[in-house]
Amino acid sequence: MKALCLALACAACTPHAHYLGARLPDACSEGDFERCAGWLAERDLVAGQLDVYDDPALRDYVQRITDKLAKGANLAQAPRIVIADHDGTYAAFGGRIVIGRMAIERLGSEAELAAIVAHELVHVEGHHASMSLFGPDADAQWLAARRDAEAIADERAVALLERAGYPPTAMERALAASIDTDDEEHPPRAARLAAVAELAGGRVQGFEGRRELLAKIDNMIVGRNTLLGTRIGNAWVVAALGVALELPSRHVVHIDGDALVLRHGRSTLTAYPIGAAWARELAATLDDRASVDTPLGTITVGVAPADRPAGTPIAKLERAVRELLPQPAPGTWVVVLARVRGGLVLELAPKTDPFVRDRWLEGLRAASPRELATAEPVRIALERAPYAGRVRQLVSICPDPDRALDLDDPDRVVAAGDLVKCTDR
Repeated sequence: MKALCLALACAACTPHAHYLGARLPDACSEGDFERCAGWLAERDLVAGQLDVYDDPALRDYVQRITDKLAKGANLAQAPRIVIADHDGTYAAFGGRIVIGRMAIERLGSEAELAAIVAHELVHVEGHHASMSLFGPDADAQWLAARRDAEAIADERAVALLERAGYPPTAMERALAASIDTDDEEHPPRAARLAAVAELAGGRVQGFEGRRELLAKIDNMIVGRNTLLGTRIGNAWVVAALGVALELPSRHVVHIDGDALVLRHGRSTLTAYPIGAAWARELAATLDDRASVDTPLGTITVGVAPADRPAGTPIAKLERAVRELLPQPAPGTWVVVLARVRGGLVLELAPKTDPFVRDRWLEGLRAASPRELATAEPVRIALERAPYAGRVRQLVSICPDPDRALDLDDPDRVVAAGDLVKCTDR
């Protein structure tokens, strides 16, 4: 990969080259590796994985917070914000920060959101995404360096918060809401909380912005986006695509995030949604392929091809980023349904019985209006506190108190008449 980076710096990109249906930016022809890779990675989220949360107002709000924080950082310009439709928040290539929607739902104020952004902004300052890609494999020394980088990001984020006019104490609250367990790449949770609390020194002066954040996340999806796949009765419904797959009785059903796995004897089918551009490109690369237009959309069947060598530096970079997309292993028998809003991939194991295979494929159909309505995800609904109290007391006004308790600090004090985060059911 280091050789690829050097080669890219002196390579000219093919004029009008495209990736997942969009023209490559000038950065890819001008040798700007980080910005080219960042654009490719964002394109993966948008057109490859259906993983961008479509709320322009929320994205613009988080971008404005980022712009404010960046004024106190060592950056020529503020990173670009992308709101992902899953969990996980990270600094990506090319001056981009990906904020997981499921991370935002657990925060209680703009200051806490700013704390999460500030942490990732420090990673952008330090080019940590590039260091992770081009550095050594994950041995003990690499993990120690990663933990050091995370500790530095926590500590510097406290300073960036204060410079931007937010209370430094928001950092501890944001980390407490965001970290559930310890892992090898971060310092222990308790140590991180203690370190930022000491740096903040109890300073609470600054803009908290609870009402501002809650106004932006009202009606936001909570938890996993069930539009990307959920079981309803004896069907797997992908409401985002308007399709459903019948689940035969006595067949083993396993659900892994947005993916469905069906098993019967030695036969296995794996189904998952992808972006429309990726569906078209994936279908076009299949070996021994055949396509037919149906009322559901264009269905292409074929075999996933073996890896093909990439000649130019740009092609090598594209392949490295494309490998992050959901896709079948070489040699897998594949069905790709391409629709306007995205695609559905059905992978069939080599030893799948033809009778079982045909039975599964015959169960692919349009989702019914009732299924589409049932697949609607849970969303945030704001309620007024009838009296002053802590969140753990006030969630009794919510339709699902336990779910509401997961969305905020149980010990947060809310004044009478102020907003409480609930869910709509």
